[in-house]
Amino acid sequence: MIKRWFSVLMLALSMVVAGCGNLTEMNDLGITTATGIDRQNGKWLVTYQTIVPPASAGKSSSGGSQTSVNTFTSEGKTINEAVSKSSLENSKKLYFAHTHVLLIGEEAARHGIAEVMDEYYRSIDARESVKVLVADGQAKEYLKFQVPPEKQPGRALSGILNRNTEMGSFYPVMTLHEIALKMTSDSRAVGIPTITVKGKERSELESTDIFKQTSPPVKLRLAGLSVFSKDKKIGELSESESLGISWLTNRIKIANLTFSGDNGEINSFLVRKAVVNVKPLKSGLHYIVHVDVKVNAELSESTSQKEITSASDIRILQRQAEQVIKAQVVQGWTANQRLRVDLLGLANKIHQRHPKDWKAIQENWPQELAQMDVEVDVGVSLKRVGLLQDSFSKLLKSKEQEEH
Repeated sequence: MIKRWFSVLMLALSMVVAGCGNLTEMNDLGITTATGIDRQNGKWLVTYQTIVPPASAGKSSSGGSQTSVNTFTSEGKTINEAVSKSSLENSKKLYFAHTHVLLIGEEAARHGIAEVMDEYYRSIDARESVKVLVADGQAKEYLKFQVPPEKQPGRALSGILNRNTEMGSFYPVMTLHEIALKMTSDSRAVGIPTITVKGKERSELESTDIFKQTSPPVKLRLAGLSVFSKDKKIGELSESESLGISWLTNRIKIANLTFSGDNGEINSFLVRKAVVNVKPLKSGLHYIVHVDVKVNAELSESTSQKEITSASDIRILQRQAEQVIKAQVVQGWTANQRLRVDLLGLANKIHQRHPKDWKAIQENWPQELAQMDVEVDVGVSLKRVGLLQDSFSKLLKSKEQEEH
């Protein structure tokens, strides 16, 4: 009996191994590393950046004549039609599961991205965890650019977003799913990082010759936060305003605070931990916003001529850092009010805690938001000041005085 079942099992396994006739071979797949969405003349343009297999990439790995990706664009009245028409000029089956970045063009962002969201949530190949950027111009142009030192531009753009979060927290990393949740919440607002070109000679980014340069004169960089109300872009925040929003939405992982002291000395803090609580509180007929910020930081640089390890001087440094953080928070709040959007998710909190109040103010929420005052409390704890009791500038000055 056991032998019979073993024979049946082996037969089944042999059928599974041999029955690969309906599967797609790897060489027949066009694996996309980035996708771009544009609007032009009332139509959707979809741009695909597909990986060129190493076996056929020639000398691309060492900066030769052929790139490691291929880029092409198709168009249609709907996004799905544009994807279907890609078969008219592409010999491979497009595979979107490894897409690192979805890049949305400026005109498409202004038009509205509801159709983009619909396409992604209905497609079985696309991932809702893909990172999203807004292009300063047409997305299709940006997907032609090389991003040294990475050979795959889509992967490089994803890496830029990740490093920004790890090193400065200037802009949020937004996935398609996070964007969908924020757009369909009571707040109906979301901020998505904007990518732009730094430098004039954009055409240089389209050539593999850029990999031969140690310091290319033109580069891609994050340079703004595109603000969406529902599914449409309505404005943009600067880097400093976006940092303020990062504070207000508790997205600060690591941040650098640099400021001048009363005597002109320069001090720089590294924020290691930040916990921010934002609460809308009822005050009479309206609401005020209370922001509580708790920060653990380290002194990373100083030109102070005072003894940095003294308790009084440390308290002074902490108060100065608190003032800088408070100014950044207020700047973010002011920008939020200027555009009359709720990037903080205040509407969600009011709806959850005071549903009757939310029902009363829901229709006039932008006006209510514009009237709100903000209260900011910041507490900074300086955990370490480094190995030096005095700044290196003070040590040099003392040495010069000794010599004279």
